Amino acid sequence: MEALGRLSCKIAHDFNNILGTIEGYATLAMPGVGEDDPLAQDLREIHASVAKAAALSRQLIAFGGRQLLHKTPCGVNDIIMKTLKRAELAPGGDFKIEARPGPGLPGIMADAAQLEVALANLLVNAREAMLPSAGDMPGGGTAVISSSALRLEGGAVNSPDPLAAGTMFIKIAVRDSGAGITPEVLERLFEPLFSTRKKRQGAGLGLSMVYGLVKQHNGWVEVKSEPGQGSEFSLYLPAVNC
Repeated sequence: MEALGRLSCKIAHDFNNILGTIEGYATLAMPGVGEDDPLAQDLREIHASVAKAAALSRQLIAFGGRQLLHKTPCGVNDIIMKTLKRAELAPGGDFKIEARPGPGLPGIMADAAQLEVALANLLVNAREAMLPSAGDMPGGGTAVISSSALRLEGGAVNSPDPLAAGTMFIKIAVRDSGAGITPEVLERLFEPLFSTRKKRQGAGLGLSMVYGLVKQHNGWVEVKSEPGQGSEFSLYLPAVNC
């Protein structure tokens, strides 16, 4: 994973340079093209495609742990509640999200906006896991997102910098009642560009981004899953003010 992270950042850097050239020439061409000219739509499509590619590049950088973060003291439960209001998590079919925030939790030092994106990715994956195996029919089931505080020591702490992490952690868990994950897929789950989705949108970078972001917060991700038994993704983040 460390080697993949370094490679991802290198590719993203070179990729961004190429995108900058494409966007630059498209921008230079725009003033010479009339609004009704067929080329105008082509140039707008180029700009849109560059924006999409840049978003993928940012996810690769996040996986590599080189994302620029703006960490501030914040509460996990506040982040969870804001996440649930995101447009991509709007209710659909029989899919529901149940929040179980732990009471009186210590704070964390985090980039709240980026953590919202990570949690939204996990919840979207939970919804995908509970879709029917065939077609795109609305799925059913309840994803549970919970938070709690726990004390960990020694080998139980998997932070990149265990000494700085301390012994008190906030755990955010997202559990679904889907089909579960096979051992073969579980081994590759956080690899960038790896995806088991078929006929669905997605570049296989969502979980990679979650992995890299949590690592940048000196935390780690654990996954528990068995075929037919659903899955649980747990984020462990160092607590502060305790």
